[in-house]
Formats: sequence, structure tokens, C-alpha cells
Amino acid sequence: MRKYSRLIAVGSLGLSLLAGCVSATDDGAEAVGFSSAEVSACYTNSGLNPTKAALAVAMADELGRWDPAHDLQVVAGGYLFPGMYQAVVLRSSAVCLKNNCANTKAILGQQEGRLVIDQAAFNPSMFNSEVVASMNRDAGFLADLARNNRSKLPPAHKLTKVGGPVDLGVGACGPHYVFQADRPDGTPLTATEATNLSNGMCFYGFGTCGSGNPFIKYTITNQGCPEGRTCVAIDPSDGDNGSNTTTTAGSSPTYPSNRVYNPDNSLLNTSCTVTSGKVSTLTSRCTSLPNTCGYLYCL
Repeated sequence: MRKYSRLIAVGSLGLSLLAGCVSATDDGAEAVGFSSAEVSACYTNSGLNPTKAALAVAMADELGRWDPAHDLQVVAGGYLFPGMYQAVVLRSSAVCLKNNCANTKAILGQQEGRLVIDQAAFNPSMFNSEVVASMNRDAGFLADLARNNRSKLPPAHKLTKVGGPVDLGVGACGPHYVFQADRPDGTPLTATEATNLSNGMCFYGFGTCGSGNPFIKYTITNQGCPEGRTCVAIDPSDGDNGSNTTTTAGSSPTYPSNRVYNPDNSLLNTSCTVTSGKVSTLTSRCTSLPNTCGYLYCL
């Protein structure tokens, strides 16, 4: 990266899921230049952090923006997710630019409490509670900026994926996905606007929002960026937004969180190893749990 590429810090690594955002004077855009050592603890929090980072990538790719306040909503959970009091879903008014938002919907479907998954690897109930709380947290954070620090509000924007997964060499928790960031009229965001764009990511746990999410690692970069354009990158975990595995070739693969996003079902019934060590096969949960279509599970 060029020297002017800036690293936006991921913020506090505390463990409280429900801690709200701090005031706008302590927003993520001002926390610049954290060393990689400060984010070396890539804790997943029962799969919560990489899943929220994967959701950020999916929404950027399929909706072309980070605007959960307008693209997502909290609904009564019972009719979609039995046993869940509330759940976060894609709004019917959301404009899907790609795939009918299949990946976004599949990740949100992980709130399904009936999933039988190693709770240490991924906890659906925790994910459900966190994304519901994150909607309120995000609204509060943006309202605080609007009242006290309007110059830090995230700009209107559109995102286009231009690269990734790629190692940007910034000591992150995984490979980055790179997005060209433009204004709605197609002109590039300025460096200040690109920095402020990170303030629209409170929902995903960026900066001081919630417990902090080390898998976001928001960065302004020119690596893989078209000439004359502004690009930003975020860092989801391997396996939560693709089909990567964590085992060596020739053995039954272990997938992060015992799941793999495989919408064409090409991996259905193939051998896998549960994170607890048991050899199994990848299975679909779509028949009994339609909200999670797109993922296969090693159970």
C-alpha cells in the first residue's frame, strides 16, 4: 500500500456484548494507527465476530452499501425463527443489486436457534441477541453523530467489489475484501469521506460499538484499486464468506463454525470433520430450516 493508506482501528476488545457506543467525540474514525499487535487477539466470541464481518462483506457486495439502518429491520422473531423473541431481517424495500441478496439472507438466517451446532464454534442464540442489540446500538450512534458531530456522519455512497480475498499485510484476522467507494453520482469519495464511511459500520461491531470486532479491520487502500478511485477494505474470516477450510489437503476438512456457504450444493454429502474431531458429512438444513439456505453444515 502507499504511505497515505490509512488504517482505521477496530477499537476495544472487551467482552460485553451489550455495551453501547460511546459519544461521537470518541468515534471509530478518530482511532487511527493502532498497531497490529493491538488486534492480535482474533477472538471469535462463539463465531459472532467473523459472522458479523462476513455480513458486512455480503451487504457491501449484494446491496452496494453499508446502511443497515435502512436495509435491515427488527421483526417479531416467532414466525421466522421459532423461539426467538425478535430477529433482524432484510427489509422488503432493500434493493438487491446481486444474487437477490442470497448471501446476506443466508447469514441473517444463522439466527435460527434450532441449529444443532457446536456452541463454542457458533452460537445462533448469541448471534440473534447481538444483531438485534446492534440495530439499536447503530441507531443510537448515528443519532449521536447527527446531534454532536455531523461532520463525522457516513456519506451517501455506493460500493463495488474490486478485489479479495487478499492479504493487505496489515496483521489482520484474515484476508481483506476491497471495495471501490463512490458517491451516488459515481465520483470517488474523498479521503475524509472514506474515513467517515467507517462510522456507518457500528452495526457490524466496528470501533467502540459493542465489544469491538477485530475481524472488521477497516482500511483505506490503493491495492487493487482502479486508478483515480478511492477504495476501502474490510476483513472477514476465512470460511464465513466462502468455502475455505482449516485442514491440510487429503483429510476431511474442518470448516470454521462447522459450516460453509455453498449455495450450489456442490459440497453436499462430502466428507468433513466437526470441530470436536468427529468425521461426518456436509448436510443441508434447508428442508427443516429454510432461513439458512445457502449454507451446508458439518454436524
